[in-house]
Amino acid sequence: MRAVALGILAVVLVTARTAAAEEPVPITDRDWALDLYRGAALGSARIVGMGGVQVALAEGSAGTLGNPAAPAVRKATSTGWWDWDWHVDAMEAVYASDFDNNGIVDDGRTSTTGSAGIAGMYYGWGAALVVSTQRERLTDTGGGELSAVATVAKLAVADTWGDETWAAGAAIRAGTLDVAGARSLFTITGASLEGGVLYRPYGEDLRVGATLGLPVTGRNVNVAACDPVDCEGYILPERVAVPWEVAAGVAWRLGPTRWNQFVGGKFRDERAVIVAADLRLVGDGMGLEAFSRNTWQRSGRHVSFGANLGAEWEALPGRLRLRGGTYWEPGRFADVRGRPHLTAGVEVGFFTFRFWWNKKYRLRLGLTGDFAPRFGNAGLSFGFWN
Repeated sequence: MRAVALGILAVVLVTARTAAAEEPVPITDRDWALDLYRGAALGSARIVGMGGVQVALAEGSAGTLGNPAAPAVRKATSTGWWDWDWHVDAMEAVYASDFDNNGIVDDGRTSTTGSAGIAGMYYGWGAALVVSTQRERLTDTGGGELSAVATVAKLAVADTWGDETWAAGAAIRAGTLDVAGARSLFTITGASLEGGVLYRPYGEDLRVGATLGLPVTGRNVNVAACDPVDCEGYILPERVAVPWEVAAGVAWRLGPTRWNQFVGGKFRDERAVIVAADLRLVGDGMGLEAFSRNTWQRSGRHVSFGANLGAEWEALPGRLRLRGGTYWEPGRFADVRGRPHLTAGVEVGFFTFRFWWNKKYRLRLGLTGDFAPRFGNAGLSFGFWN
């Protein structure tokens, strides 16, 4: 596995370059795509609090956001033929003057994100349905507001084999983007496939994962009752694009028992530290903030590189977890470098109860934050303690 990790790192160092692009210029026709890639860490409170790491930590409902293999990965105390999991998370940008890191400062911009999902496991199989949303408000050239709502649904199916050492899954992602000014301007839909794998050698403390997301190009543009080349002063896009992405991750746990095993009891309440890291390559659009100002700003002309590092410490077994991390957000626009982020989070376990064949569950409440130059995000999470 060390050789594999070194090989991945070598590929990243050779091929990854900071994206370069043209300066914003006025839009003159519809032959362009709206780029929906987001470099900021989005997802569950655990993912964001640990600096966006998620590929090797994939487990259950929330883990499906980062790796389609997650639905088949059970928690250590799940020993029956059936189990389930769910999550609900929300984040609000406390400061988002440059949410996309494209160099365009908009002090009136706001952003709200959220995700929810449910997963079921039957023997070695698993399936999950997760939905994530992002709502943004921007200032247009006339000083008014432009709003954009993106909704993505992911349906994933996964299986395990080799004493659950290996897990692999596939998912279909389908999404819509609705952009409105004084009224709805246009709606675009698109879909793509995603695959993932996770290696968890039984009786060890190491996990290694990898994912591949195919590009999305949505051409089903539903234009409002207006001229698409002059709709409330905007020239509307012909398509929407999400670039391809390849990611690899590794995680290691230090605790009194081995990580990759099933343990007795209802909960795995023990002091433990998890350290994880991800590396990702993002393929080759125009940014949403530039569109709000009626300009065209190309993004992702070259492959860009991102890296995430995070840790989690269960300080009070079953009651308190502390998280922290950092990550490098890719620079995908001209003359705008990537930027470093610092993240932190806390999770509290409370209220244990019985449900579903007398099985015990414990609820959790979490807080998380993500901060960088011209960017700040804070979130709240509620779900099961795993």
